[in-house]
Amino acid sequence: MKHLFTTLALCFSAGLCAAQTDTTAAPVLSVDSANTLQTALAPARDSVVAPAPEVFRKNSIKMNLSSLAFSNYSFSYERAIARKITLVGGYSFMPETQISSIPVVDKALEMTSDTEGMDSDDFEDAFKKGNAAATAFTGEIRFYTGKKPGARGFYASLYGRYTTMDLSYLDVYEDALGMEHDLPYKASLKGLSGGIMLGAQWLIAKRVTFDWYIVGGHYGNVTGDMTAKVDLSMLSEQDKAELEQEVEDIFEYSDGKSYVDATVNDNGMFGKVKGPFGGIRAVGFNLGIAF
Repeated sequence: MKHLFTTLALCFSAGLCAAQTDTTAAPVLSVDSANTLQTALAPARDSVVAPAPEVFRKNSIKMNLSSLAFSNYSFSYERAIARKITLVGGYSFMPETQISSIPVVDKALEMTSDTEGMDSDDFEDAFKKGNAAATAFTGEIRFYTGKKPGARGFYASLYGRYTTMDLSYLDVYEDALGMEHDLPYKASLKGLSGGIMLGAQWLIAKRVTFDWYIVGGHYGNVTGDMTAKVDLSMLSEQDKAELEQEVEDIFEYSDGKSYVDATVNDNGMFGKVKGPFGGIRAVGFNLGIAF
């Protein structure tokens, strides 16, 4: 570059000298040459580069791996609505399953049977008599921390959940005469609750997310019906009253109030369920795809 400027300067000087010695040359040519040189030698202005916009993936679909231990299949979709705020919609279901065959319950029974002084036979027999099925719809809003854009970092969330549960259990009632009566209990319940949760999420690969539910919980109300349709015409009125009390005592509050209002007649037991409902949402590991 230095040699280029030197060459241009020498040429410019030579042009000036020729203009001064040549009486026929027009003076304007010298001015034009000078202006041309000044334009050529003028430093280029610095260009202003605009900062690149932040790019982050706004969508992800995830599966909860921890819920598989409860025979529950849980999926969620997350969508960013702002730089560090997202909305999450979740759906989970547990097909009708014998309670004793749920992996976490089966493992607990196995550990109990290996413990001295504890007899798990009664627990195992009780769980084998029960079946459960459930579905849940969850709506959630998350607020993320951290400098990186998108659904990354620690977060706090508010969520609401609508749950349906179908439960069945075969019980035996012994009347005053020592006669046993099978009671095939069935319950259909609906719960509505709200809660908070703390968690963290990372983008562990270009399109792979890992979402960790650290700790959270929800609380609300549950309503539903509970029945045991069976011929109880052989029971005395006293036995029917005792069976009603027995059912209500099972679902009794700590303050002595039951959230099952039971009625027993010749056609069986019929109850209305209304009471508190809650749950824990923690130690959940979710793997997903971001796009």
